[in-house]
Amino acid sequence: MNRTLTTGWHRRVASRLRGDLFLSLCRTFAARGIAALGTIFLGVVLGRLYGPQGVGIFALAQSVIFGAGIIACYGLNGALMRYVSQDNDSPDIMRYLRWAMLRSIGLSLLLGALVGTLRHPIASVFDSPDLAGLLVAIALAIPAFTLSFVLSGFLKGVGMPARASLQENGSISLWAAICTVVFVAVDDSRSISQAGWGFCLAAWLVCAQGGFHTWRWLYRHPHVRRAGRADRAAPPSKGAFFSTAQSFIMLNMSMFLQQVLGMLIAGALLSHSDLGLFKSAERVGMIISFILLVINAVFPPRFAKLFHQGKHAALERLARQSSLVATTMALPAAILCFVFPEWVLGWFGAEFHQAANLLRIIVIGHLINVATGSVAFLLTMTGREKLMRNITLICSGLGVLAFLLLIPLFGALGAAMSLALVLALQNIVAALFVWKEMRIVMLPIRL
Repeated sequence: MNRTLTTGWHRRVASRLRGDLFLSLCRTFAARGIAALGTIFLGVVLGRLYGPQGVGIFALAQSVIFGAGIIACYGLNGALMRYVSQDNDSPDIMRYLRWAMLRSIGLSLLLGALVGTLRHPIASVFDSPDLAGLLVAIALAIPAFTLSFVLSGFLKGVGMPARASLQENGSISLWAAICTVVFVAVDDSRSISQAGWGFCLAAWLVCAQGGFHTWRWLYRHPHVRRAGRADRAAPPSKGAFFSTAQSFIMLNMSMFLQQVLGMLIAGALLSHSDLGLFKSAERVGMIISFILLVINAVFPPRFAKLFHQGKHAALERLARQSSLVATTMALPAAILCFVFPEWVLGWFGAEFHQAANLLRIIVIGHLINVATGSVAFLLTMTGREKLMRNITLICSGLGVLAFLLLIPLFGALGAAMSLALVLALQNIVAALFVWKEMRIVMLPIRL
């Protein structure tokens, strides 16, 4: 009976996905799968080479670059995706790209210099001398890390979500793991700084890849290049473009809280070993949410286009599809991680079995997050950026409070509970407002 129901559910999903959307999802799923495996692979490499303490120290360094990258990116990846996806033949595309690149380059260079200069004070805050050496490499990687995300937004906007997926953190993690293994083999020694330089090299390799794909798309669309250089009677509003970018900064607050602020709070309140256990569970949990990353790479540009064309019925169908597809694809991984967490975490090393209950809690948060589909992007791509900004600010504030209250009470378990709250709360609230504002039910089932 259950097998019949499952088969019927999958057929229902397949019957709704045809043509270009299905092919785009398949390509993006493959690309995101590679990136998700890269994130896990980096965790396995770090766990095997440096143990829980090394994973904890590297998690702090990653939090620094994630935070700097989110700030320097300035929401420009989302603004590019929205504006470019509305019309891929727009004469304003070059202007949008130039504005985004110049702003992100300037901010990333400034933040890279600050991290490099303040590396010793930052390391002393977390009582980790090894962190200072890591931050040298991290500072040099910040511009490349930031530009990779900006170029990812552009590639999503021009209908290349699979290539865009290879511009983000998972792909960088994959190359960082490979580079770290090579550095260890060449030096015949084990130092956590090797992982930092591996990450730095990986960030620049991925950035160069994004630059190549962007150049190739522009080369194949000469009318866009020429229009971008020509003077126009009514140029696009630079203020409106950056106002949209600022709204996307707020959308990125949940990612900032999850990957940066929450991890830094945990690093200050937990031992490096406990932080390593928490980080390993968080890294594995990303296997589930990587499905939502696939959905968010494919569906939001289509949301913007349908809304721009005034096709509300088609927009509603597509939004509900995002929820159904995401949940269907995420369930197998969620069940595996929830039922057999020790086996999954065993890939990091035997000592990581202690994180089994942390993983179970984080899985619940990820599954709730995935079940609502691209709900946040549905709001931002339909002119409701300020509403999503307010939701994000309130939910992020509650998430920070949870980290501060639960970690002292429950240790690493409290960190996992706080992360699950962060993952679930924002999307639940956003889904309620999608129903209120648009009468769209963002759930994988009919009500």
